[in-house]
Amino acid sequence: MLKQEIIKRSPIRILEKSIQGGLGKGNLGVFVARKGVGKTACLVHFATDNLLQNHKALHISFSDDPQHIEHWYTQVFHEISRAYKLEGAMDIYEEIIRNRLILHFKRSGMQLDAVQSSIDRLIRDSDFSPRIIIVDGFCFDKTPAADLTFWKNLAAAHDAEIWFSATLLADYPGTEAQGIPAPISPFAVDFAVVVLLIAHREFIELKLLKDHNAKDVEKLRLKLDPKTLLISNRRV
Repeated sequence: MLKQEIIKRSPIRILEKSIQGGLGKGNLGVFVARKGVGKTACLVHFATDNLLQNHKALHISFSDDPQHIEHWYTQVFHEISRAYKLEGAMDIYEEIIRNRLILHFKRSGMQLDAVQSSIDRLIRDSDFSPRIIIVDGFCFDKTPAADLTFWKNLAAAHDAEIWFSATLLADYPGTEAQGIPAPISPFAVDFAVVVLLIAHREFIELKLLKDHNAKDVEKLRLKLDPKTLLISNRRV
């Protein structure tokens, strides 16, 4: 299958349709789940989808080192190319990763001025303007409100969308809980889109908790396959 057909058939198109055409430039979105449920896989799938469309992607990690992140991208792309029988897969992978940059910061020292200076240097020295920014491993339970303002300003300044991952607190009551869960509940107004990942026996459900300013949100009917690490449009 050709790359253009994979882009068209991607289940991410279904998610975009469900959230009024997508997250949108200048907006923040977040995948929230218990530890190890599949947040990073969703983020990497989103970034890879953008790369296949020839958009630039910046991956900022406050947890995994660059080699581990690179492994995520290799694994997700391998599964995409295998599932869709992508023609010339390795040549395409070598082409798209030229549009991806990875920044790693130690969790113990999340200084946003360092993030800002690194991004500024990237754009200045590499002429790199990302369409999507991934932020993985950010500690929301230790974050002041001003930090989310920083990310909103960053998204607006670079005309990009930013997707985060957030880990549920240990005392989260379960799948039937209503509203935006901690630790991101204090920042609910800052996120345009919130997606909860719920682990079932054989799949991980994607549940839409917030869709921009919509009063009623759709049932996504999407899942994350824990074997392939890909978002799927099979009904759940």
